[in-house]
Amino acid sequence: MAWYVASVIMSIKKKEGKQKNLPVYENFVLVEGDDSDQALEKTIAIARNEASANGNMWLDGKPARMVFEGIRKLITISNPVDRDLDSSPPATGTELTYSQYLIKTKTQLKHLVSGKAVNIKYIE
Repeated sequence: MAWYVASVIMSIKKKEGKQKNLPVYENFVLVEGDDSDQALEKTIAIARNEASANGNMWLDGKPARMVFEGIRKLITISNPVDRDLDSSPPATGTELTYSQYLIKTKTQLKHLVSGKAVNIKYIE
């Protein structure tokens, strides 16, 4: 079995009426599966269960609910080079996920690293 990390997108929506903003969460879930199809099925089940368990929420003083929007990405994790990728469980040093961006300047890079707002192009 291989280990995967899934990027799960959830939103918070009012049960009635309009809302100005749509809060969105990207949750990273660790899943083990025989292959990516099985890992995806497990992740969807986990996400749907989480959304239904969080049905009594509030947004701007109004009843709201959590909605499972989809899986943004599913990738195999990368264990450190001295560990087997599939049979060894995750350990310290395991890379769980990654994202790739394009930026234009070193200043933007510094802002990204420090957590400041930056215009980026998301690649993957």
